[in-house]
Amino acid sequence: MSLVKLPYELVSFIVEHLDLLDVGNLSLTCKRLQYLTLEYCIAKRILETKAPYSLEASNARLTRRWPQELRRIIKRQAAIAGISPYLVRVVAHAETWLYENGVLCYIRKREMRILDLHRSATDEIVINIRALLYVAIAESRTTRRYKVRLLYYAHDIVSCLYTHAKPNHDQVSWLLAFNVRTGQLVTVRQVASTAKIFVRNDNNFLYYGTNSEIGRDLYRYWVIYGFDLRARRWLSDKLEIPVVMGVDVGSTVCFEIFDGWFYGISNQAALEVEEIDWISHYTCFRFPVTREGLKNPETPDPPIFRRNQHEGVIDDRWYLLRMFKDESTGQLKVVESRKEWLAGRIWPRRTYYTTAITFHDTTSEVAGGINNRISSSETSGAVSSETMTSKMQHAEHTVPPSRDPHFVHPGDDNASSLMFAISKSPIRCYYSACQTFLDIVDDPASTDPNDQRIRIRGSSRRPRGTSGLEQREQRQALPLAQECGPQDALDLEVNDLYKHGDVVFWPAEIDTSTPDPGLVDLHTVLNPDGFRGNIRGAWDERSLVYSTGSDAPGGLNALVFVSWDPSIHLDGTLSYSDYRASVGGPPVRQSSEGQSHVFGPQPIPYEGKGKGKDLSWQHPSKSPSPIPRAGSIDSTSSSETSQDSHWKKVEPASYRQLGSGFHFAR
Repeated sequence: MSLVKLPYELVSFIVEHLDLLDVGNLSLTCKRLQYLTLEYCIAKRILETKAPYSLEASNARLTRRWPQELRRIIKRQAAIAGISPYLVRVVAHAETWLYENGVLCYIRKREMRILDLHRSATDEIVINIRALLYVAIAESRTTRRYKVRLLYYAHDIVSCLYTHAKPNHDQVSWLLAFNVRTGQLVTVRQVASTAKIFVRNDNNFLYYGTNSEIGRDLYRYWVIYGFDLRARRWLSDKLEIPVVMGVDVGSTVCFEIFDGWFYGISNQAALEVEEIDWISHYTCFRFPVTREGLKNPETPDPPIFRRNQHEGVIDDRWYLLRMFKDESTGQLKVVESRKEWLAGRIWPRRTYYTTAITFHDTTSEVAGGINNRISSSETSGAVSSETMTSKMQHAEHTVPPSRDPHFVHPGDDNASSLMFAISKSPIRCYYSACQTFLDIVDDPASTDPNDQRIRIRGSSRRPRGTSGLEQREQRQALPLAQECGPQDALDLEVNDLYKHGDVVFWPAEIDTSTPDPGLVDLHTVLNPDGFRGNIRGAWDERSLVYSTGSDAPGGLNALVFVSWDPSIHLDGTLSYSDYRASVGGPPVRQSSEGQSHVFGPQPIPYEGKGKGKDLSWQHPSKSPSPIPRAGSIDSTSSSETSQDSHWKKVEPASYRQLGSGFHFAR
């Protein structure tokens, strides 16, 4: 029986077994199925079933706009899987910058500017650094030579590191945090060490850590300090991590706060342990975000398996390590990218491994409940530092568990596609929700070492149909299949379950014989004139920002914003389709120039990009505030909140004067 003839209730049960991209494709097959993404009740059922922990689902619970938010998440995932963003634009020129939680913080000419890109802000908060330092740090008033380094942004709080040299040439540093919404200082603290310093905070607590404690074995260990935002005082305790962990945040170690817990995870440990241990595990810990939390670190039991040393040699320059919360299950996971010579093969391959982070109490309290616990006796399962040390030691010669093929995503290798050198692939991303890896690569069209051409490179995979699963069962019954090695058997199982797309580039190549003016200008947006080299970036689940330009002190970099979210609209951004028509370019081809895709036998356009019109719950011209207020807290008293600081003001966003960018919705 045709789906269009089935009762409404039966169709709603059927689509629960499809992923979001398949639901989007199904709704486009005929007009009678468009209600799948337009009807309130069924849209709510799909979103609550498939992605209840996503930002779109959270927004829908507040706004009751379930159909709009369902279409928004489908289009976001389709844009990422199709390697085709919705918007690219140069948003600023900066000396140094930070991109966290959808907010861009950057410094230029001794001014710090904060711009909320996820909310399409048309204004940005401007901080006069000199005036801020005059109020916050008395020692800064006598010096004109100093450095300010941005560290973190979350819940309206900007954390930065101020450093200057004393007359005896010794450097001294302060951690400075302030609330950009209220214009109030949060804390100022002189720090003894700035080695690999990081900051994380939520509504109630702020933590910073340094890789500065030197143990008896002469290794450096992490130490973490905490600040109570509500009580406005530093915690008397500190946490000294009793084992060696990685030192490069985002590559070998990761620290994050999720649901009232502070987590740390690393893919490296002491060399002596690795040499005797054939099975390696992630070094992982957590503690509750409470006033007594630093006394109560916990470790997973059993340890979280990472890899078997027999799997092959690793090129550790390509590490990617990131924690995230699964949008469909709410499970905390870690994704790691490794470039390996698996099972002694000639060609190295990048593989993306996703692993669930589980502790003995996987049903831990949510943030609100945890914050009410204020004593160590109330923290269940707490362990001492000595117990933490013993639990973190790897178990020698244990039998490695079998890998789940759904959590193993083979990437590219030299045998199947052109591999870039690490210097030409500075930014690497992985989006688990849509099984896609992305790189920002420097792919020059000539051999000139000064030439630069930044492009987006990536590939995704999709589950195979039932026919592929039947072939898998038939193949597994053959004698040859039963004689495969563990790595070959895993690769065959992954290929049976998933269809891997080709590695594609965006934007398309420029035809040198008949160059398309619109495409040439699109490449210019990604490669701003006068800015070359020193490429670095930051990314999240719906956008990324990268910079290119001078690496000299005080040198400027161009910041380019790439959005996968159709609801993000930056004021004044040109429509790429209209622009191409105005310059006389050929018709837009949706498969290669900025159009989102979903997957069938081959990638096809998803809704032709005429899909951003009903997704903007907040039009850029009506942005009420450059910084979001939802979920933020005011750590000052009620009398302080009504005061405004003289070092803070609001100005039109800098990108409105740059005028360099395109959007691809129409």
